[in-house]
This record gives sequence, C-alpha cells and structure tokens, in this order.
Amino acid sequence: MEQDFLTLYDDFTLGVAAYKRLKHKTFIFCYLNEQGKKLDNFDVNNYGKVIHEVYPELEQFGLIDHLENVFQTGQQMILPFSAYSVYPNKTIYRANKIKKIGKDMIINIYNDESETYSYIKDIKKNNNKVNEALAILSHQIRGDVSTSLGLIELHKQELIEPHKLECSLDLVKKNLENIDFTIHDLVDVLFKKTTDE
Repeated sequence: MEQDFLTLYDDFTLGVAAYKRLKHKTFIFCYLNEQGKKLDNFDVNNYGKVIHEVYPELEQFGLIDHLENVFQTGQQMILPFSAYSVYPNKTIYRANKIKKIGKDMIINIYNDESETYSYIKDIKKNNNKVNEALAILSHQIRGDVSTSLGLIELHKQELIEPHKLECSLDLVKKNLENIDFTIHDLVDVLFKKTTDE
C-alpha cells in the first residue's frame, strides 16, 4: 500500500526519499524518485541500507535527529535552506520537508538550493560594494555641503574680506558642481543596477 503511494512521487521535479525506521535513529532507504537519485548520486544497491552509513554527513547535518523527531511526534517538519558538507571542500544547500506516513515510514521531499545560495551570496557581495560606494559618496557630498554652508554663514556675518568674496563664491560653486556631478553619477549607477537585476 505505502509502496504504491510512493509511486505518485516518481515524476516529481523535487527529490523524494522514503525511509523506514528500524529502531531509534536508525532508518533505511526504501524509495528514491528519479530526481532524488540524481541529486544524491544514489546507487540503487543502497536500498535497504542504513542512511547514515551510506551518507555519514547526514548525521552532522542533523537529518537523522529530524527524522526521529518527526517519527516520534508525527508532526511535519520544514527545514528551509540548510547547508551541509558532502566532501571536505564542498558544501551543498538543501531545503527539506519531512513527514510521517503509515506506521514506520518517513518521507523527505527536498531540493538542492546551492544555486539559489550562490545567487544570494552574489547579491550580498554586490550590495556590500554598493553600500561602500554610497558611504564614500555620502562622505564627499557632506564635505562639500558643510564647506559651502560654512562659507555662506561667514558671508552672512560679513567675516570674509571683500577681496576674498569672489574666491569663496567660486569655491561654493565648485562644491555645488561636485555635488551635482556626484548625484548624477550615483543615480546612473543605481539605475543600471536595478535594470540589470
């Protein structure tokens, strides 16, 4: 009956694995759909074997504990976007949905989210670069604004000698031109970034 039910997952685009519980924290493989076999490089000779002996990294990942928890409580568990090491130098990212069916079987529906993680990492990296650029530009703009406001205040209080008036106005003008150029440049960069995304 349960095996017939599992065939419904044969053509799923997500990986689907079914494990049978033998004893506390000990589960064996009893089903993987085609996508699951691809995601895990699964050898069909591993059917009937203990899952953490075939994939020891799953114990460190915490999957065995989660399977046992779902078995004991009967409550479905969703593990969004978790990382685990499959080889010494390789980490993959998986999203898992674990649920109990029948008396002693657990189903795990999962997907490889490594590409999504890579995309998010790139976005964060690019955002960090944009934030650094904004901090520098903001500092430059505030410097030009502060200098200009200071000169205007000195003019209002008539503290600048008349023969230095033209020089100070030129400086204010230059600062405003710098601010204008910086803002236009910033808007252009941000526009390109949003249209590229």
